[in-house]
Amino acid sequence: MDQKKRAPVKIDRMGCEIHDHLIGGFRALTLTDGDYSITVLPEKGSDIISMRDDKTDTEFLWTSPQGLRADTPSKNFIDNYEGGWQECFPIGGSAINYRGAQMGQHGEVHALAWRVVDSFHDSGEASITLETHTIKTPFALRKKITLRNHVGLVEIEEWITNESDESLPVLWGHHPALGGNFLDANCKIDAPAKKVWSYVLPENSETGQFDQSISGAWPHLVNKRGEIIDLSEVAPPESKTADMLFISDFTDGWISVTNRERKAGLAFLFDPQLFPVMWFWQMYGGGTGYPWFGRAYTMALEPFTGVPNPNASDIDHVAGTKLIAGRE
Repeated sequence: MDQKKRAPVKIDRMGCEIHDHLIGGFRALTLTDGDYSITVLPEKGSDIISMRDDKTDTEFLWTSPQGLRADTPSKNFIDNYEGGWQECFPIGGSAINYRGAQMGQHGEVHALAWRVVDSFHDSGEASITLETHTIKTPFALRKKITLRNHVGLVEIEEWITNESDESLPVLWGHHPALGGNFLDANCKIDAPAKKVWSYVLPENSETGQFDQSISGAWPHLVNKRGEIIDLSEVAPPESKTADMLFISDFTDGWISVTNRERKAGLAFLFDPQLFPVMWFWQMYGGGTGYPWFGRAYTMALEPFTGVPNPNASDIDHVAGTKLIAGRE
């Protein structure tokens, strides 16, 4: 079944349900209350591939040009990236040496199968609990995803255990990419943040708007032409830009996106002490060559524990990592 053609799940509106089905050859669990639904792929990193407001037929998450495929021979992140929402652990960003192990882009857990150890639904909520163990590093992860009935609230609770005797650094975050029929130039971003700065990726050098390490007061930043850009306003795909930015100094733990034309929106709530930096990935039709060839129209608002460092020789030289003590 093609992910892009998934029909809204229709159920009795009296309570929540969980539907166990297949999408693109992967097991999928859809949590739904008839008004809202989310779809999780346990066997593919616990990716969330759909978040829908079924009342208005609004899909919030992006599907990449290659979509969801079970036949990809490559194991790296970008070749298997179907869009949607991934977890990045124990690193985010580029490949790096992790205490002797070569860690690929965005870490391990996005490529692992998660076991469904519990599921529950009643009139008030639907939830699934998943577990996995990393391979190159000694971490055990447990995650509970809950949809609250008819209020449009999805909660994600996580527990991470370092099963070794060493204290280990992590650059941990989440990677929800917005798109579908939700994202367009009518969208506006709101956040109680104070600072934003640029980070030029090599693949964005031709279509990026900003020079390296330009900073400003959120949401404004000066582009290469000396113009002040309001980053809270989502650009159309015709802009053909691609940029990586970071938002920080949050006075409260939330960021929201509202489509003023559709009168639809969503907000991410997070702990700003744990995730002090929001990675802001903009692909507004830019990104020439592999992997997008100008075909990507999306943006990701990614809460992270720190920022990447492409010049770091190993994980211990990346600023902003969090240490997880051994046996904790």
